[in-house]
Amino acid sequence: MNLVADETIPKHKLANRLTSVERRLTERFAQNKVLIACVGNIGTGKSSLVKYLAFNTSMNALFELPDEGFEDYLPGNDAVHNLLTTSKETAKRTLGAYYGAINHFLEIHKAHPVESPQWMSAKKSLEKGALDIQHAYLDLRKMQLQAVTHLKGSSCIDGSPLADRYAFCEVLHHDMEVPFLSAAGLEEIEIRLKRDFENLPRPDLMVFLHGSSEALLGNIRERQRAEELDKAKVHGSTGSPCPELPDGLVRLVKALDHRYHLFMNVVQETKWYRGPVLSIDVAKIDFVSNVRHLIAVFEGIEKLLP
Repeated sequence: MNLVADETIPKHKLANRLTSVERRLTERFAQNKVLIACVGNIGTGKSSLVKYLAFNTSMNALFELPDEGFEDYLPGNDAVHNLLTTSKETAKRTLGAYYGAINHFLEIHKAHPVESPQWMSAKKSLEKGALDIQHAYLDLRKMQLQAVTHLKGSSCIDGSPLADRYAFCEVLHHDMEVPFLSAAGLEEIEIRLKRDFENLPRPDLMVFLHGSSEALLGNIRERQRAEELDKAKVHGSTGSPCPELPDGLVRLVKALDHRYHLFMNVVQETKWYRGPVLSIDVAKIDFVSNVRHLIAVFEGIEKLLP
């Protein structure tokens, strides 16, 4: 279902319309154990949507890389919080090392002949970094899905192992000028997906966020997460630091755009997921700053819940 907002809601009815759907969702999520997964390219607003769902409808929230002060929200389920936080910190460190390996390889690729000793060494480090980050995220996804079965109430998750495999891994192996992820690495991730996730919970609803890569890069710059910035690049006449995005991250976001266009068809064809999908074009639906659009998102979720 492609989401369309009702722009005709009178201003004086916005509060009632929003709080009514929030109340209905809160009751439904409390009475039924529902799992919602938010998927999409980097910068589409997955974590923002998870925040709104969690704090407006009392769902558990499991984040990928949360902003400061928005770690996993697990009311009444504190026992698993520390374990998930540790796994997330590992993913953050691994992500930083991975971006560093990409940027080092791109520099070597410009300065040295292909298959020279320097090039081969940088390529090997890049392939290791690409495989390490995929394993780190799968470790986190596995732990989150295992936790979901023990959590009280309904849960929403930022990201999915299916996106890791069928978007990120496809880009890293097939879509780069030089593959970041080797064929052996791709096979290793495929085997792990089947081994570790076959019997774990599948979402009851998948919310798919998408938009132009240029808009997403603007969102990433604006949020200024430390692991996503290149602090070596400083701009501005005032002399104040204004970090840019690493070249590797920019390339990745643009390459992922194509894979995410195919993503939902791929996961349904592979039979990993055949449930309802709420598709949100974030260029048209600004649920962060437009109340009418947030209402549309919540009402769309309500309509598609089993």
